[in-house]
Formats: sequence, structure tokens, C-alpha cells
Amino acid sequence: MKADSPGAIVNITSHQARRPVPGCAPYATAKAAVEGLTRALAVEYGPRGIRVNAVAPGSIATERYTSLLAAQEPHTAQAVEAGMRALHPLGRTGLPEEVAAAVTHLLSTEAAYITGVTLPVDGGRTILGHDPEPLQTTNT
Repeated sequence: MKADSPGAIVNITSHQARRPVPGCAPYATAKAAVEGLTRALAVEYGPRGIRVNAVAPGSIATERYTSLLAAQEPHTAQAVEAGMRALHPLGRTGLPEEVAAAVTHLLSTEAAYITGVTLPVDGGRTILGHDPEPLQTTNT
């Protein structure tokens, strides 16, 4: 690609960049850095016609996720699924195809005037803000 050729980059981040969960500090920090990099590259390369955006998936029913559920006892898998539904206003985990559709859109000419954004593809998990683990409080 020539330096003045238009183009598009889509980085993959996570809902945890904005709403980390306990025990995931390194992951959440790295994903927040990807979001900062996305904005910085949009500013840096925008004058060359290169758009840079990010997609922040929430809980997605990937092969790893479905394998994890399949390895559980049925009642445990059902409890995990119920917990995941409760974390999302849309009431379900997302599909890989839904993340791919968002990426495809941001790479397309239909998104020609979008740059520097992080698009949540998370079924509303980020805005709902439920923590998957109850907060532990101590009375002092």
C-alpha cells in the first residue's frame, strides 16, 4: 500500500478495557492500551486516508467458550449460561459472526467517515455494568 492510499485498520479489544473484572488486570490493561493505540493511529494516519478503529467484543460463544460449557456437568453449564445471560441486556452471549459483521462494516466504504472509535459488540454488557462476581465487602 502506498503511503497516500486509503485504507482501514480494525483492532480487537475487549469490553474489559472499560469494565475490567476481578483477576484480569493485565488483560484489561493491555486492551485499554489497544484502544489508546487505535485513537493515536487514527490521528497519525488519518491525513493519509487510513482509518483506524477498534471493536470491543463482550462475551462471545467462541469454540473455547462452547468447549468449556461442554466439559461441565449439565447443571453447571446451565448456571454459567444463566449467569452470562444476566450480564447482557440482550440476554445472551454474542456470536463470532456478529463480531465479524462489525469488523467488516468498519473496513467497508460504508464506514468511510468513521475513525478513532471503539465499537462495543457486547450485547450491552458494558452499559449494564453487572460484575460477574459479587463484590466482597467488609464491615469495619
